[in-house]
Amino acid sequence: MSRYVVSYGNESLDFELPAESVVGCWNGPEGMEPEVAEAALRAAIEQPRGYPPLRQVVVPGDHVAIAIDSGLRRIGTLVKVLREVLNESGVEPDSINVVALSAPVEGAEAEKGGATVEIHDPSDRDRLSYLATTAEGRRVYLNRTLTDADVVLPVGLLRYDPLVGRHGPWSLIFPSLSDQETGESYRRGMRDDSQDQAFPQPHIDEALEACWLLGSQLQIGVVPGVRGPAEYVAGLMETVRDQGAEAVDRLWSFQPEARAELVVAGIGRPGVATTIDDLAAGLATASRLVQHGGKIVALCQVREALGPALQRLIAAGDSISSPGVLSGHESDRDSIAGRRLAKALGWADVYLLSGLDRETVEDLSMIPVERIEDVRRLAARAASCTFVSQAEWTRGFVPDTDAS
Repeated sequence: MSRYVVSYGNESLDFELPAESVVGCWNGPEGMEPEVAEAALRAAIEQPRGYPPLRQVVVPGDHVAIAIDSGLRRIGTLVKVLREVLNESGVEPDSINVVALSAPVEGAEAEKGGATVEIHDPSDRDRLSYLATTAEGRRVYLNRTLTDADVVLPVGLLRYDPLVGRHGPWSLIFPSLSDQETGESYRRGMRDDSQDQAFPQPHIDEALEACWLLGSQLQIGVVPGVRGPAEYVAGLMETVRDQGAEAVDRLWSFQPEARAELVVAGIGRPGVATTIDDLAAGLATASRLVQHGGKIVALCQVREALGPALQRLIAAGDSISSPGVLSGHESDRDSIAGRRLAKALGWADVYLLSGLDRETVEDLSMIPVERIEDVRRLAARAASCTFVSQAEWTRGFVPDTDAS
């Protein structure tokens, strides 16, 4: 018998199974300790790839906007380091503004870095400003703090994203810090998010063009780890895109030899609230690792209220996984989560241990799990198992012709 561990949020669950019944086990990169991470960030902005150091990019009197991605850990330390470098280069403290996406970024945590945080509201027209029109004719509106700044420094997570293919600092700027209509347009145009082949690039060129129009060429990408950043990639935008993609593939790719009858997917990182989007992303990963008609056991601590697209899935009843079930809901804020969930339910049976109440889980056509021992029992009965922690971040896939 061998021991396997799946982590989810602040919890973990261990299994003892014969090694021959386990197809694969994945836990993701642990990430750097705080002191190491701070030193790595300073080194990255002192020697960016293909671009001058941050201290040479600004001059006294500049107004600087730091854009911060949601989901980043240790925001206070990150902001503190950037402010120190900017102050040493002659930028006044009052001339540095921080703009963040909405939850789960903690404004109080960022204030420890010496700055107050503006939480972006895509529906507030007074806080948006027209920038330019793209080559394809899209009018670009961005958060006004960005367009008013002399220098915009985006710090974005490097990860897979169904909207732009590769998420990074460029997509933090656009479409994330754009207007509500742009976000809805991107969600309506979302392609299938299968990762069995190369990453799609549906809108990345437009995101890069928007950054170029803004003049945001020096960017900082963060490859996340379980408990802290795993790697920083700073430099010229296109270089961060290319080298960041390599880093994400290197650190977050999981490729077992075969699909398993049962996949146990841990979803959520320690100290970070787990969202419905995280749950849906984890189920998308598990779907690519489980046999058609098999079982997925999702472990998470999500307690978030359901949005309109997921409410539509509840109303669909037995037709929850039917094509077109979310027709008319493509622009809803939770439409991506809804589409991913419907696709997973059409591929495998989904068991869920979470903070959601039993009735909600059942209404979503998932099977509620309330006891840890029930999860272990399901694993013991399966002919083959795969265990995945941090499933929402993992690029997991099995190369075959029967792709979900």
